Amino acid sequence: MPHSFHSSAETAPATSSWWARRAAGSVMDRSLRLDARIFWIFQGLFWLASTLSLKAMVTTFLPVGEVSPIIFGRILTGVLMTTFLYLIYQSRWLQRAKRWVKWSFILSLNIGLCLAGAAFWVEMIRRGTLELPAESPFLSIALARFYSLSLWNAAYFGITFFINYKALKLEAGLAVRSGELQQLQSQLNPHFLFNALTLLQNRIGPESPGQEVIQMLSEYLRFSLEKSKPLEPLGRELDALESYLELQRARFADNLECYIETSPAALKVLVPPMLVQPLLENAFKFGPRSSPMPMRVGVNAMVENGGLSIVVTNSGKWVTAGHGETSGTGLNNLRRRLFLLLGEPAKLEVIEKPEEVRVEIKVPLVADPQSGLREHF
Repeated sequence: MPHSFHSSAETAPATSSWWARRAAGSVMDRSLRLDARIFWIFQGLFWLASTLSLKAMVTTFLPVGEVSPIIFGRILTGVLMTTFLYLIYQSRWLQRAKRWVKWSFILSLNIGLCLAGAAFWVEMIRRGTLELPAESPFLSIALARFYSLSLWNAAYFGITFFINYKALKLEAGLAVRSGELQQLQSQLNPHFLFNALTLLQNRIGPESPGQEVIQMLSEYLRFSLEKSKPLEPLGRELDALESYLELQRARFADNLECYIETSPAALKVLVPPMLVQPLLENAFKFGPRSSPMPMRVGVNAMVENGGLSIVVTNSGKWVTAGHGETSGTGLNNLRRRLFLLLGEPAKLEVIEKPEEVRVEIKVPLVADPQSGLREHF
């Protein structure tokens, strides 16, 4: 079945800056956990600076005789509160919570600690344990505590944000280089390979049905062996996959119905290379085990709802990979590569239907056509 293009007037819109999108989303969600050694260094420096600044303010602005109990009480309370916050931020259940739940809980927890701390110190003042001249001690203490906790949270998340940024940037670079290495390791000598295919074409004669198969194989291998960028237009891979599907048509003959349908806008969207090919390989590897013949395999790619949607379908049922097979591992690796190169907005989902398996990929739109490795977190 021919490669069809919908006559859609869509164009791939430019996205906001890479930094703004990622900073507002997944990195800050990941920026809750901090190594214990780094935390205690940060904790010590922060509260040392707070002690010095608090002493200067109390001495200057509060008409009390002895300032040490006030300073000691405020700093000790702050250390205990922020250590408690650190333990909560480290918890796995908070990491797994939805974004709005996570940040709503964090805000509520900080406000609750401010109010609880203010109530405690007002009670100390009422009992005469502490001297703090103020018309409304509860409000003044609560606001002061909220200010100090806001500073602490800003510093904490700033440090974890920076550390996660560096770690993810390094991990993404390693993933790209690892992919390049695997590609190199799997390549045959291209000169030998293409010379061998040319020799086969000459041997079988120009009228042989095998001529077209060898030509399709040469075109697909040329695409596979070319050096690729971390992000490339989807149309480049889909063009090569037409040759791949021609090879599968020659293999299955009348037992296969396959197609690729795209919109013009979808062809321009930047995606990781070899994004669709592993899914088609899975379809042709596992589909024949459960699909009635002729087996149906299709690829649809459209720009919709501000992103690219790619759907690969095959008739049949989901087949669990056996020992030594790589279906599940391959999908997990593809999910990880999508995350490292495009962030959390990129999704891969497997949908099992009674007589069909669908793999859906959602990809955010990336505007820069000269894209190399992005600034990602």
